[in-house]
Amino acid sequence: MGNHGGSSPSARTILIYSNLVRFARLDTVKKYLYDQIANIDFKIYSLTLNKKRVYENLSSSKERLYNYIAHRVIDQIDLGDAGSRVMLILDKSKNGYEVGEFNSYILKQISGRLDPKVPIDIVHKISHETLGLQVVDLFAWGIFRRYERNNNEWFDVFKVKIAYDQVYLA
Repeated sequence: MGNHGGSSPSARTILIYSNLVRFARLDTVKKYLYDQIANIDFKIYSLTLNKKRVYENLSSSKERLYNYIAHRVIDQIDLGDAGSRVMLILDKSKNGYEVGEFNSYILKQISGRLDPKVPIDIVHKISHETLGLQVVDLFAWGIFRRYERNNNEWFDVFKVKIAYDQVYLA
């Protein structure tokens, strides 16, 4: 006799409340995270791809485009003071062959910029298992919101850490 299936006003209210709590919790987590890392010396490098303007031949070769974008961002990083090791940790999104090609491409691009004694490690990890990549995802989300939704709320919190932020094919 009653309304089953979760469409009653109270079910909708709970769903809306649940979503609001989730968003409020995310804002609290982001603020807490940033408060914890604000005094750490780090920089954010970002190159946002305008997918609407990607040339047809590049859109058919996503791996080539991904490699090129990564190269453009890495070129902005000063590796002169790299110290004893360079470690590039990436979100695992490629198959074994693509990982090998990407690693080879990036090694060719940056090895000439480093002292030959400095080892270069390129590691591909699953982001939900890697805290560092999860933090990067939060910053990437803020950059996405800035360009796609014209919402700078989270971006404005961490913008002092941004060393490079460009749009490719603006």
